[in-house]
Amino acid sequence: IQHLNGLLRPQEGTIRVLGYDVAENKDVQQLRRHVGMVFQYPEQQLFAETIYDDVAYGPKRLGLSDEEVRDNCLAALRMVGLGDIDLERSPFELSGGQMRRVAIAGILAMKPEVLILDEPAAGLDPQGREEIFATIRGLQREGVTIIFVSHSMDDLARLADRILILRNGRLQRIAPVAEIFSDRDFVLENDLEIPAVMRFVDRFSADYPSLDARVFTARASADRLIAAARATTHSEAVEESVQ
Repeated sequence: IQHLNGLLRPQEGTIRVLGYDVAENKDVQQLRRHVGMVFQYPEQQLFAETIYDDVAYGPKRLGLSDEEVRDNCLAALRMVGLGDIDLERSPFELSGGQMRRVAIAGILAMKPEVLILDEPAAGLDPQGREEIFATIRGLQREGVTIIFVSHSMDDLARLADRILILRNGRLQRIAPVAEIFSDRDFVLENDLEIPAVMRFVDRFSADYPSLDARVFTARASADRLIAAARATTHSEAVEESVQ
């Protein structure tokens, strides 16, 4: 992922991202205006005395005016759900989830078209994880392209549209979530896990022949089970009436 905004350069071959050549310094400077990266544990990169100064650091380096910097910072904080936060507060007084969202806002303030997140929920408590997931879903709705790396199949199933699987540096498959997890042999061959919700629903397959277990959220699983139960009950009622 560090190739995608030129933090790593190719030693051989060519990498082009959004039309820019990652091997060219002038292209990389432009590329970084379009592709932002949030490393694992980004709260460890917070450094400024105030939330505003931390979020404003990137836009200032882009040479934006004070007014543009402020507008970008406020918009970025709103996007991560921190629009009402005290800008003069120290970022180090925040919860883990809030600190991480401030760090993400610092990247968003530079208005990238693509945001790369490396294990975005790593090390967070359940509340912090939900805050980050809500932020990611909000950014998707805003039209930001999200690329995130995770070893959690549950997180990928909940958030991703498509999954790209690498093994020993080689692309194994890139496909929609349901397609990936429907191929159980492929999942097991690549040392992955079927998401927990899908495993749970699959336990009812013998009882409900019409059940489609390709669901990845608790609400969707409940809806699918209710529909399958009703369909089975209706089928049994029809059969009894025929007899």
